[in-house]
Amino acid sequence: MRNSNANTNLLLLLNFIFACIAGIVSVSVATFLFNIILLGIGMLSITAMFKTPARRQTGLRIFLSFFLVYGTFMLITDTVYIQDPFRDIFYAKDSVTFYTYIDKVASMRTLGDITNFYRDDFFSSDWKGFAWFSSVLGFLAKGIDNNTLVLQKLQIVFCSALILTILFSILSTYINSEVSVKLTVVYAFLSYNFFFSAVYLRDVHIGLLFGLYFLLIINRQGLTGVFYGILLTVLIYLFRPEHGFFSATFLMAYIYLLVTDRNNRTLNKFKIPILILLALPALTQVVYLQQGLDTIQSTSENYLDSSMSNAGLGSFGSMLLKLPFGVRHVVVGLFSQTLPFPFYAVLEENPFFIPWALAALFWFVVWGVLIYTALVKPRNPFFKIRELRFLFIIAVLLILGASSNADTRRIMSVYPVIYVVFAGGFLSLDKVKRKQLVMASLLFYFGLVFVYALIK
Repeated sequence: MRNSNANTNLLLLLNFIFACIAGIVSVSVATFLFNIILLGIGMLSITAMFKTPARRQTGLRIFLSFFLVYGTFMLITDTVYIQDPFRDIFYAKDSVTFYTYIDKVASMRTLGDITNFYRDDFFSSDWKGFAWFSSVLGFLAKGIDNNTLVLQKLQIVFCSALILTILFSILSTYINSEVSVKLTVVYAFLSYNFFFSAVYLRDVHIGLLFGLYFLLIINRQGLTGVFYGILLTVLIYLFRPEHGFFSATFLMAYIYLLVTDRNNRTLNKFKIPILILLALPALTQVVYLQQGLDTIQSTSENYLDSSMSNAGLGSFGSMLLKLPFGVRHVVVGLFSQTLPFPFYAVLEENPFFIPWALAALFWFVVWGVLIYTALVKPRNPFFKIRELRFLFIIAVLLILGASSNADTRRIMSVYPVIYVVFAGGFLSLDKVKRKQLVMASLLFYFGLVFVYALIK
């Protein structure tokens, strides 16, 4: 226990030093203060998330460790690539658009003016939640000294680190804590979460809200959870409407799991009338869900050519888009799980894209294990867990629904669930089989790269 407390205290000290450096680099006291506030919010959130002291302490160390790691990566890339935040980018042109617009609105006289502005603003209609929150943050920062991109990116770092704590919470529900920590650390370094922790976009916020939905479904809170689910759906909608529409499937899944739970005797007695009452809004939701998926696809078309190009696909990506309707969605959806392809393509553009490149290799292995343990006996035991089975199916639906977009950031919000199911399959194998499967997946991947190089 003493060593554990000592490690936590050391991490707190290192994070305080990082906050000081971030404030100095950005020449902003507001940046320093916001960093400290985010650390406090994170610690309070973790206290509420975990009931047992041991898991709470572990969750706190994960959060503090990767707030520091992701924050350092963010600060380095910002220092190297961003001289003018109104012009320069590390990745994603939208980040300049967002920051420019948000900084302008943050100069309004009062918070009421900002709120009234966004109530009717058309330009920010599909990112209103992110725009309002970031503008309020910028307004408060300007009240102290100035709004900076580093300060704005700290919210991305915070969300990315807290997603890992949520992942650990889910993993440790089914797997022992020590192994769960190791799996979380692997995901933290090798998943897309690392790379996008330094990119000023709203996708990580959506990932955090999705993560809270996962926790809600796994640790159901009775009828109160329905209220929490509605609240999460509204929040997700404010950050991106199409994901908000889609998140209603989580709410439907929550209600279904709740009323069909045999341990909940009261609701279980009335499950038939409740499910009948749920049927009408569920059918209505199908229409809205289709609208949401259509929005994802129509929006994605605008970005597809550039995202395919950035991933090094070029004409190959265009060829996939010419496949018949339905077949195209499945093939492109599956192929999106390999991006960037080949993994080294993005390194030609920027050496700091290496976390993104490594994530492509890692995620291919994840799917290799998933497919193997789903088809070959003994099959993945996590598919037998109702909550995880429902969440996995919903995750696959999002991947296929957004298949006309080759940009991973729009679908990575469901990746923690996919990773949890992967962990169940991976741990069900003996050590020799695990190594063989990882090597086979990598060998198959490099075989695809070789074939791609020949036909390119």
